[in-house]
Amino acid sequence: MSKRGIAMLVGASLLSACGTSDIEVIQLDYIEDQWNVESYSKEGEIVPIYETKEVLAACEGERPTELKGNVTVYQTVIAGREELVSSLNPYMMKVVTYLEGDERYVVCRESYTNQLMAETVDAFPSFVGTSEGNRVPRLPSIDQTPSSLKDKLAEADVLDFDGKQITPLPHTLLEVTPALYGNLEIELDGKVIRHPIAQFEPIGIEMPNQQIAIGYDKKSFRPYILYSYDGHYFMPHPIEFVELKDPESKENTVFSELSIQSIVESRELNEKESIPLYEFTYIKKGQQVTETMSARFVPGTLLKEDEEPTPMFEDWMPAYEEGPRVIAHRETFDGKTLSHPDFLEASKKESKEVVKILEEAVSVNRSGESLDFRYLTLIDGLKGQEFEISYTQRSKKVDIYLTDPLRDQTFKLSSEGAEAFLDIFPRMRESL
Repeated sequence: MSKRGIAMLVGASLLSACGTSDIEVIQLDYIEDQWNVESYSKEGEIVPIYETKEVLAACEGERPTELKGNVTVYQTVIAGREELVSSLNPYMMKVVTYLEGDERYVVCRESYTNQLMAETVDAFPSFVGTSEGNRVPRLPSIDQTPSSLKDKLAEADVLDFDGKQITPLPHTLLEVTPALYGNLEIELDGKVIRHPIAQFEPIGIEMPNQQIAIGYDKKSFRPYILYSYDGHYFMPHPIEFVELKDPESKENTVFSELSIQSIVESRELNEKESIPLYEFTYIKKGQQVTETMSARFVPGTLLKEDEEPTPMFEDWMPAYEEGPRVIAHRETFDGKTLSHPDFLEASKKESKEVVKILEEAVSVNRSGESLDFRYLTLIDGLKGQEFEISYTQRSKKVDIYLTDPLRDQTFKLSSEGAEAFLDIFPRMRESL
């Protein structure tokens, strides 16, 4: 279930879950101590940002579907969360960019997705400097590269990537001027190569022009597209096609006796228009063939209302099931990942059970003695909630109390809820 769906489900359940109490137990919010929020100066220096909630709450309003006007990008802020325990989602982050066109916009991207959402705002936060910004074109350009950069690539000789020795071909080096947002796709002989070679998004620092070239693995006879965002580090991208999902059917990934000629004309890329970059001449099924490699710019789109972002590169990123997670721990979270034996982690199924148990708790004006594992943290997406756990030992049962320190409000679990809670955390029962 999506993060938004879980939040809606929990919110709806709370309306009838508090028994005789009219105080909602679960009130998810951004836990500021869990987040590290930073930006970059124009000189590239890291600048801490202290308005954590204001950054994390960006793009929660009505979403525009386009950025209108000539856009100036002012600042990008990155919020990253150090997870309590290593088994939680290691990719939790939010990137927030402040820019202005016909209106003031905030553009956001969550976790490792390339899909953007936006919001119009009346004013920027106080930390956003608007005295200068970057004017970013809506369309990218591809140009010939100065010979000095080609010489520098030639000096690299061989690039080692995951054990593969890839020889860069300096005469294929081209320069790419980034666009405001969108994807740069590559085609060979009209077939689209899997995954865009470059993904542009608004960034609040001046970005250098990017480079694209071709590399060749002489042992496997496989070419690679080399792409650099900074002119120093090149990421090899295999030539595999969208329609070739069966690994045994990738007959077009081997290029014997390959020669490549650059045929690009320096120009701006119009939307969804393919322009030729290279001619590939090689032996295919015993015959010499010549095929054209082209680039195509696909303009970016903004997520609409109620649309959820999807992870990019789902085929190699670890699967992560969204939903609430619950951790009991001995000490308060100080920004460093907790380690065994200082925490107890509920499974995904048990976490949902804990949420239900908490929903049925009632507000009381008392608490009990502290437990060894005295803190409980609920995490759901970017938000969470922290409680302090205490107990009272009675003749035949144990009363469990959870105190929300931000509200100075204590809740008592039902008798059945307390038993189920201790069953989920048996080491907690042992410490009573």
